[in-house]
Parts: sequence; C-alpha cells; structure tokens
Amino acid sequence: MSQQGLESRLDALLSDRVAYFPIRHHSPVCARFLERLLRLWKPVAVLVEGPASFTPLIPQLLDPATHPPVAVYVSCPREEPTEAPGGERTPAFPGVARHAAYYPFCETSPEWVALRVGSELNARLRFIDLDFTAQKNVESAVECGPPRVESLLDERHLQRSRYLRELARRCGCRDHNDLWEHLFETRIGEAADAELDTVRRFMRDVGAWCHFARVDSGEEALERDGTLAREAAMVGAIRRELEVGEGRVVVVTGGFHSVVLPGGVEGTPPDVGGYGRSAGGKQRLLMSAGTEGKEEGVLVRYGFEALDALNGYSAGMVSPWYWNELWRASGRLPGAEAAREVAARVLVELGRTTRQERWLTSLSTADGIAALEQACRMAQLRNHPGPTREDLMDGIRSCLVKGAMDAEGQAVLGLALRIMGGTGLGEVCPGAGVVPLVQDARSTAESLRLSTTDSKVRDLELDLYRKVRHRKLSRFLHSLAFLGVALGELKAGPDFVTGQNLDRLFEHWTCVWTPLVEGALVEAGIHGATVEEATVNRWLLRVAGLEAKGRGRDATEAVALLIHACRMGLHRHAAQCAVAISERLAEDPSVVSVASALRQLVLLWESREPLEAQAVPEIPALIGAACQRACQLLGTLADTAEDSAGEVLEALMELRTLTSGGMGQRVGLDPELFLGLLESARTHPGCPPLLLGGIAGILHGAERLIEAELMRMLSGALGAAAVDPGDQTAFLTGLLRTARELAWQLPGLAESVDRLFAGWTDDEFLDRLPHLRLAFAGLTPRETDRVAKVVSGLHGDAAVRWQDAGSLNAADAVAFARMESELARVMTADGLGDWVSGEARA
Repeated sequence: MSQQGLESRLDALLSDRVAYFPIRHHSPVCARFLERLLRLWKPVAVLVEGPASFTPLIPQLLDPATHPPVAVYVSCPREEPTEAPGGERTPAFPGVARHAAYYPFCETSPEWVALRVGSELNARLRFIDLDFTAQKNVESAVECGPPRVESLLDERHLQRSRYLRELARRCGCRDHNDLWEHLFETRIGEAADAELDTVRRFMRDVGAWCHFARVDSGEEALERDGTLAREAAMVGAIRRELEVGEGRVVVVTGGFHSVVLPGGVEGTPPDVGGYGRSAGGKQRLLMSAGTEGKEEGVLVRYGFEALDALNGYSAGMVSPWYWNELWRASGRLPGAEAAREVAARVLVELGRTTRQERWLTSLSTADGIAALEQACRMAQLRNHPGPTREDLMDGIRSCLVKGAMDAEGQAVLGLALRIMGGTGLGEVCPGAGVVPLVQDARSTAESLRLSTTDSKVRDLELDLYRKVRHRKLSRFLHSLAFLGVALGELKAGPDFVTGQNLDRLFEHWTCVWTPLVEGALVEAGIHGATVEEATVNRWLLRVAGLEAKGRGRDATEAVALLIHACRMGLHRHAAQCAVAISERLAEDPSVVSVASALRQLVLLWESREPLEAQAVPEIPALIGAACQRACQLLGTLADTAEDSAGEVLEALMELRTLTSGGMGQRVGLDPELFLGLLESARTHPGCPPLLLGGIAGILHGAERLIEAELMRMLSGALGAAAVDPGDQTAFLTGLLRTARELAWQLPGLAESVDRLFAGWTDDEFLDRLPHLRLAFAGLTPRETDRVAKVVSGLHGDAAVRWQDAGSLNAADAVAFARMESELARVMTADGLGDWVSGEARA
C-alpha cells in the first residue's frame, strides 16, 4: 500500500459520523483515550467487538455489583461441518464435546470502559462480532482439533509480525510488548484533557501500528482462522446501526480489525456468513443451521493470573495488576506522578514479601528507595514522562539483585513479576445467573473451609482416618478431579486404586481457586446441578463407556471405577456398578485382569475406614465371583502365549499373596485349589519356560515340589538346545521371580548355572549375559552378596574375605585413618593439596 493509501485508511478511522477506535485489548492508554473520545463526542451508539449473543449480558456487566476482572464464558456443541476441504466430511469428536471460550474484562479493558461510559451517555450498546457458534463453524471448515477452552480476544498476529519485531529491535526494545509500552502507554497522561485532535493523532498512531502488523498476514491465513468472516459480520452490524437513524457511532474493536472496517462499511456489501475456501479457490457459505439456542454464555469471575501475557494469554498485557493500579492512579494524578506512585507500591510490596518470607537477603526500605530512583533515571534517559514497567524492572535489576543474575536475580525478578501480575479475582452481580454447579461447588468448598475468594495456592494435609471433615474434603477434591476441574492436585498419599503408598495416613494436596476452576465447572454443568449429581452422571457415563471403548470384558477398569466411587463418597450409587462388574468378571478372558480386579476388590474391602467400603455390601459377593473366575482361568495356564508369560506370572504372584497367611480364607480363595491348578499346569508340555519356572518356585515354596524334582526341571531347562539365547535362562528367570531365596539357599542351583557357564564359549557367554542379568535383577545388594559367597565356595576361593561395613572394628578404623593421612601427604607432595582440602572441588 502506498503512503497515500495508508494516510487515507488512517483518516477514515475518525469521520464526521463514525469513529473506528483501534485498541489493544486491556491497554490502559487505549481505555483513557477512548473514554475521552466518548465524552467529547457523546455518541448515540457504541458498538463493541464481541459475539452478538453477548448483548443480553450487558446489564449484568453494568451492574454496580459486578467488579472486574470478570469474563463471559461461552460454550456451544461441537458440530460436524456440512462440508470440508476437498469435499470430504470431517467427523466430529465423539462424546459430549463442546467448544468453549472466555471473553475477559478488567478495569483497563477499553471494551469495559466503552460499555460503562456509553451507559452514562445513554448510548445504545451492543456487541457486533459473529456469534461464537458461527465462529467455530467457520474454523472447523479447515481444521478440527481437540476440544479446548480458548480466548475470544487474540493478538497472536501482533506477536508474529516481522515489522513489529524489527521496529522493536531498532528502538532497543525487548519485544512487541516493550515496544508498545515505550510508544503508547507512556502517553496515558495526555488523555485526561486531550482535545479531539490529540485523540485523533493517537487513533492514527495505533492504527498505523496495527496496519503494519496486518501486512504480514495473508488473506488465506485470515480466511482460515475466521478473521475475514468475523470482520464481514462486524461490517454488517455497523451498517445496520447506521441505517437506524442519525447520530454519531463509536466502534470499538481490536486495531487489527479497525483499519479495514471503514473500507468494508463503505464498500460492496459482504456476505456476513462464515467462509471457507475450497480447492478451486471459490468462497462459499458454511451452513450452521440447527445451532440456534445451543450457545450458552454466562458471566463468571476472572483473575489477574489468567489475564497475564506471561501465563500464555495471547491478548494480555504483561503484569495486569500493575496496569490496573496505573489506570486507577492516572484517574486522579498526572501520568508521571501516577507511574511513580505505582512503582513505589510495587517496591514496598517487594521488600515486605522478602521479609515476610524470610529471604536470606531481604530487601530494605533503602533498597526500595534506590530502585525507585534508578527507575526514574532510566525513564529520563529513555525520554519517558515517568517510570514505565520496564524502567521499574531495570531499577530492580540494578539495585535489588545482589548476587548472580541467573540465581538470586531470577528469584527477585520472579517475585516482582508475581507481585505485578496479581492474584485477585473479580465479582459478578447476584443476578448474573451463576451456573448451579458453580454455586454448589463454591458453597461446598466454603463449608469445608476452602477459600474461593482469591487465587492463592494453599497446601493441605488431610487425615483420612481420624478426621471426618478431612475425609469429606478429600472426597470433594477427588470428585472435582474426576469431573476435570483442577481445583486441587494430589501430591502424595495412599492410592487405593493402584494399591501404592498404602502405609501413608495423610493425603497432601495443593489447591487454588482460579477462574479456570469456575470455567471447568460451567462446562461440567452439563452433567448435573450439584457436584454429587454431576459426578454420579459422569461416573455412570464412564461405566457405560467401557463397552463403547472395546473394554466391556475387562474387569479391572470396572473395579477401578467402583473404587473411584467410594473415594468420591458415592456409596449409595456404587451398587449400580456391582452388576456390571459381575458380568465383566464372568466374561473376562484374562487371568491378569481378573487377578488385578480381585486384588483391587480385596484392597477396597480391607480399606474400610478411609473409603467406608462397608457401605457397599455387594463387595464380598464380587470378591467371591472374582475368585471363582480366577480359578476357572488357572486351568488354561498352559495355553499362555510366550509374550504374555511375564504378566501372567505377575498375576500368579498376586494370587499367591491373596491365598497366603490366612488371606485366602478371608477372601474365599482356597489355597489347595490354587496350588492344585498350578500342579496341573506344571505337567503340561506346552507351558512357556518363564511361566513354568515361576510355577515351580511357587510350588516349592508351598512344599508341593521336592528339591530333586525342582533341580531336574532346572537342569533340563538350562541344558536344552535353544535358538534364542533367552530360552535357556527363561526358566531360571521365572524361578527367581517367585523364589529368589533359592539362589543362595539351594546349592544345586548355583552349581547348575556354573556348569552351564563352563560349557559356553566366550561369544556364547556374551550373547546370554543380558538374559542372565535379567534373571538375577530382582536381587538386593545383600542378596547378591549371599549368592557371591555361594559361588566363591564352589571354586574353593578361601582367600576372598566377605565382610560387611557394619562389622568393622576399632583396629580397622585406625588403619583406614592412617591410610587416608598417607594419601593426603602423597597428594600434597604432588601439588594436589587443594584437592585434599576440598577447595578445588568448590
């Protein structure tokens, strides 16, 4: 575009009747100049970028009880498009998948200011963008990704602009955020009493910034991401407003759109539907029929952390709390004084936090004064009227980092960014129509003494065995996690599903209530109005989904869902799962999954205190059914495939544990029947060597296999001719898995292995060494020493002295001390004295 064309485009931003005010989302300076324009112009209508379906929510946004940060959370069903590129149909994701997004507002958002000031001026207020459902239909014509919650405000084009990157480099700025602050945010003091020409100049400057950012974006890319379709919808909405009557109209949109909207309004009437591009390059309308009424928008609380660009928000300003405070201060002070006041507040809070958190090098008041003075001097050097955020960060780097920048510096700067980012949450008005599930979760959390008023991270230690409230809180957190609501993260504690860490009595959680929690609750609201109802319905869907996923005959997952139900306190609903588990146990073809299910059921029944499994009387019957099915499948052990022998052997070891020490009588699994079935499998010629060795070890330990027969089986396996080197040692591997004590208690075993070694060449030994290491891998270091003693005795090596470190006497200690002293003397003589003192290591 020529210079004349650019000037014409920038002039069109402010005409006699329409002002297309270009903004950067959440920018304080844009908000101040927009406020000034509105008060100077007194328009009859204010049109704001945002889905048109949000217009009915404007009264809630304007309610005095609504305090930002807040956001409109919107969702719609994930529809299958009628057509896709190349004439193919792109299948929708299965299940209850919805598109969802946030449209955030804070005090510094120009959109927020437009609505508030426009309301004071009695202007007509409305949003003019494509409805969210239509936007998603446009995007799904090109690509179909997994469901995710996104932001309706997006400035990724600014981040990708090569022009802005080069301009930042030439201005000595770190990135486009630093450049924006340097060129625009420093002008906030000009806005308070600005004349119309000053406002016009600001609009042109922002428009030029956005124009050059748009130059790098090709039409095809803008069509693909839905930008062109959205701008067509905005043009149509503006035209309809201009047809209503006379009076001035202010259009508030991201500057990326503002620079093209005047031309669209004055040009050829565009098609306001969604667009897609076919292989032939023709544009066509994507049908979105059937989506009316399915789009759901609700006003929810939002937080500064989610607004921070450093946390991944593409349309965010870095350090939103800082800009929020600067916005407030600039309303009562000149720009330079406002910037100095906010910088001082940040430094005071920085020093207070380091002292409160007992940092080794806490920051004093004098340190803060020095950093503020340095920030002001940096502002003077850069020709800023007052210290900017980057000037303040440079003052902190210069005066408050007293150690290495990559160590202490990172900690100090990280704390400063955390303070300037903020953790506060907004509030919505009582009539905002909070989703019932959100309200129930809030009230439940508060009744359990879990804060929902800020986004501060809290560490919880829950006593599951002795404190009823802790148990209830654990169930609440597990229920939310099951719903996909990340209120808490379980850091440590007993895992009753996998059977790990059961010796722990406490659960350790990290909890934080953020806007994303409320957003996830809104989306989970499709399952129910209360946490319990939603959890039950989601749980029942999971039970029904086992069949759909091709795992209908797997008992393990069904039992895991039963344990989840008890862990979430859904005992009165758990009975609905008992029939399904019984059916799956009866059909499960795998002894591995049945053994795992049996172990989980036994664990559930024996963990009755924290899980209160006694409230599910069907569990003993399920244990009996699992035992019966396990015995049936043990009769088919000999048919086990070679590649499944390892996991089947692990299942046999689980069953052995369940039948030993009186456990078998409690769970209803007869030890004699178990061993008898193993004996039948041992005599079957088709049993895999690994499994056969494991069975032999179990039977020998139960005194059902004499030593002579065991040695005969071992010798036969080790001496057998085999193409695969691992086949010769597979029996030994299985034997040591189930009875590793035989490696040092049964002399014949070591002798057999030793004879096997003697018959191998060096190459054969190297080929088989990995398999031998695998066979002995389960031994502890002390057990390995025992085996080494046995092997040493076979070769009559009496010179080998086996001595544990714990058996050293005083004489040994004196001898070692003298040896160490002599070594130090020799090293010092060789010029290695620093190594002796440890200085070289430091």
